[in-house]
Parts: sequence; C-alpha cells; structure tokens
Amino acid sequence: MTPLSAVHGSAHGGRRLAGHRLLAWVGAWALCVGLLSACAQVQQRHTDAVQRARLQLELARTAETLDVSETAGYALRVHAQGQLLFSKDAGLASSELTIPIDGKTIFELASLSKPFTALAVMQLQERGLITLHQSLLHYLPELPAALAPITVHHLLSHQSGLPDVINQWPRSRLHELDFKALMQQLIAQSRLDFEPGHQAAYSNSNYMLLAQLVEEVSGLTFSDYLKTHVFEPAGMTSSSVLRFSSDQVMQQALSYADGQKIHGIDYALAGAISQKSSMEDLERFIQALLDHRLVRAETLDLMLTPQSLFEDGKRYGYGWYIGQLGGWAALSTTQPAAGAGHTGRLGAYRTALYFNRQQNFQFIMLSNGGASTEKLLAEFLRLTREALE
Repeated sequence: MTPLSAVHGSAHGGRRLAGHRLLAWVGAWALCVGLLSACAQVQQRHTDAVQRARLQLELARTAETLDVSETAGYALRVHAQGQLLFSKDAGLASSELTIPIDGKTIFELASLSKPFTALAVMQLQERGLITLHQSLLHYLPELPAALAPITVHHLLSHQSGLPDVINQWPRSRLHELDFKALMQQLIAQSRLDFEPGHQAAYSNSNYMLLAQLVEEVSGLTFSDYLKTHVFEPAGMTSSSVLRFSSDQVMQQALSYADGQKIHGIDYALAGAISQKSSMEDLERFIQALLDHRLVRAETLDLMLTPQSLFEDGKRYGYGWYIGQLGGWAALSTTQPAAGAGHTGRLGAYRTALYFNRQQNFQFIMLSNGGASTEKLLAEFLRLTREALE
C-alpha cells in the first residue's frame, strides 16, 4: 500500500509539473506574439518608408513639370512623422530685382489668415472675455439691430447669413475700404442672406467682424493683438497684418513677382485676408499650435470639431476646414478631427496649410504665381493625400 503522504506528494508534484508546463507554454505564446508584433511593426515602418520615398520622387517629378525659374513661383514643405519629407523653393519674389523665393520670403496668406483670426477669438474665449453663443451686438453695440441674432459661434462657423463683401461686391468698392466704412455699408444694407444658424455659407465678412471683435474686447489693434499673443509666442518673426514693415519689403513676394497691388486695389480689411507670413513662420506656427502653446488642448479640439456643413459637402470648424488630412470629409460630425486645413486665394496668391495630428503630418505651400501655381498646388496636395491618408 502506498503511503498517504506519497500519494499527496505525487499529486502535488504532478500539479507543479503541469503548472510549469502551462507557464512555459504561456511564455512561449507571449514570446511568439511579441515577435509577430515586432515583425509587423518593422514591416509597417518599411512600408511607410517606401511610401515616403515614393512620394518624395513623385513630388520632385511634379515640380519639374513647371519651370518658374524666371517668373513668380512658390515655397513648399511636406513633413511626415515629424521629419521634413520634401522641400522646394522655386521662382522669384521680385522679377525686377531677381530676388528668389526661399523660406524667409513673405507672402500674402489670403484666406489662410482665417485660422489666425479664429485662434485670437478662442484665446479670448479661454480668458472668459468672449462667450461663443453670445450675440455679436453684446460686444459691438454699434451694429444694426437686424444683426442681433448673430452670435460669435455663427461668425466662426460661417452660419451668420452675412453677405460676402469680397466675393459679392465689385473690387472698386473694396479699394481702401476699412472696417468703419464696411459697417456703414452693412448698416445701410441691413440684409442677411439667410437666418443665422439655419444654414452655412462661406463669407469673408464673418472674419472681418471677428477681427473687429478682437480689437473691441482686447483693447488692442488686431495687428498688435496677433503680434503679442500669436506671432511672438510662436516665434513668428516675419509675420504682420495689413502692411509690410519697412524691414520686410525686400522679403515680400510680389503679385506675379512684379506688383504690390492685388487686383489693382489696396485692401484695408483684416481678419479674413491681409495677413503676411513666411514659410519658416508657418512651420513655427503649426508646431506651436500642436504643442498647445497658443491654446489649450481642449480649445484646439473645439476648433477642430465640425460645426457646419457647406453645400459642397465640406465641413468647417472654427477657422479650419475639417477632414482626415484637412479639407476632406470628416470621419465624424461630432468629434474633433485628426486633421484640418485651409487654403487662400487672392489675386496671384495661392496658399495652403494642412495637418494631421495622428500622423504628425503637415503640408504647407505659398505661391505668388496665380493659376499656374494653383494647378501645381492641387497636384502636390493630391499626391501627398494619396500617399499619406
């Protein structure tokens, strides 16, 4: 007869052996899973590297299709995974002085000014000085009573119903038109294209009013506000609003490389247009924005949350078109988007800035060549989107 202690010892030993085998199997399984995961990561990095290399080649080939060596041109930067993927400076800032375009060349941003205006408003909102759903007349009581239903939110998201003075009025009517004169004309007209909040239509007038709102609430000129609260914190040493400073004139990218005027007139309205910045400044800006040095993370999320839907299917947040890489259909109508962007088009100037937070991707292009560089911008953007989306 086997002693009871021996039976118990044999049973315990069997269980220990089984336990060791189980642990060994689990360890081997975990090792295999880890190796497979590591292999998948290596494979993905290889695939990403191949895609980036292919994109670099395609962007370079596309750049060669347009010779701008003796005409107006552009500056282009594409960043992926935190690294500069492609850089190209081509053409002239001034054909008369044969000044080439480079990273320090200062361009009119056109509608790419709008994200900066929205940013100023959201900074004041963070400080409790602006309430987004407050009537605009609360801050600008001199406006006509007919505009009372318009809120700050409506202006930021293009839901105000205000007519677009830049695109609907003759250019001659805009020559040297300042905010005071604009208000007089809006008061005289006192008509909205639709009831505020009931639909959305892109209107430059919204952002001109927002620039005035920033002045009224902050006690600073719009130019000084951006300089103090956006340009300087972001390290944007070449940026300004409305007018070039004396030390910026030689860095200015002229319209079609041969003229200072746009459409033959002088634009005197800010907020929707009239910001001037260089490629180097915009690279610093996007980094400061994504590092939350200009607004808090939750504020940026709010700016990148779709607020309105245009007839063409594009969605708009606060100062940004919303999409996966920016400007394309957003994946959600209620959650902050990973990507956003904006373009600008005024006279000869064509500009674009897009970014994606998840992919650490940025696309920036500034040009002064009109339709020719606009086509090139569209092709650069298409190639980049298809490779990185």
